[in-house]
Amino acid sequence: MFALLPLLGGLILGRFCSTRTAIGIQIALYGIAAAVLIATAPEHGASRTSGIWLSMALAPLSALTVFIGWAWRRRSTSDA
Repeated sequence: MFALLPLLGGLILGRFCSTRTAIGIQIALYGIAAAVLIATAPEHGASRTSGIWLSMALAPLSALTVFIGWAWRRRSTSDA
């Protein structure tokens, strides 16, 4: 569930916040999600290494959602 935090958060932040603010908050959201993924991986039958791999896969997806939100904001302001 915490993996959704930077994905949905990035989309919303990219849409409604300034770029600098969105990137800063997105880094914090990713850090929280990565820490929780790594810490709770053994409780779900996986190793901490699996949590690290998932966290590494989550990083570019998180960056992509901020970019999508930013593009959404630019498109909606250019239509107005």
